[in-house]
Amino acid sequence: AAAAAAAPAAAPPSPPPPPPRPYLTRQPSETARAFAERAAYLRERFGPPPADELAAMRQAALSMVWQNSRQLGCRYPAGAEERAGCGAGRPLATGAAIEGERRARGAR
Repeated sequence: AAAAAAAPAAAPPSPPPPPPRPYLTRQPSETARAFAERAAYLRERFGPPPADELAAMRQAALSMVWQNSRQLGCRYPAGAEERAGCGAGRPLATGAAIEGERRARGAR
């Protein structure tokens, strides 16, 4: 008898959507997991949503600084990284990876 093919593993379930927070919206290219992590970061770092609209916008922007720094290795001005709680002690990018990629493709 032929061996039965193993069933493909099911993808892990998406996290539940985070509770609403002013100015916290899922970006078009953001995964559900990344959005949930960003919402959790805001809850853990800043607590409940602020009543002040400007503070809510700043917190949402800092969540993107935190996520971009963590996921993509982006760097921001020291003050922004400090307020977001990321980037401290990380070396600045040198461009070596980009130059190596260009050389590998034969670009000049």
